[in-house]
Amino acid sequence: MVDTEPCGRFTYYRLRPEVLDALAGSFADLAATARTTLDSDRKRSC
Repeated sequence: MVDTEPCGRFTYYRLRPEVLDALAGSFADLAATARTTLDSDRKRSC
């Protein structure tokens, strides 16, 4: 998610947009699955 670039005593961080896009897609899929599961009112056994 983050690239690092050491520079002396400091470290610079940079977000990686392609990774964030992939995570956003995965979270959207997960939310859709959760909605489907809630809509069908299925319960898993313990």
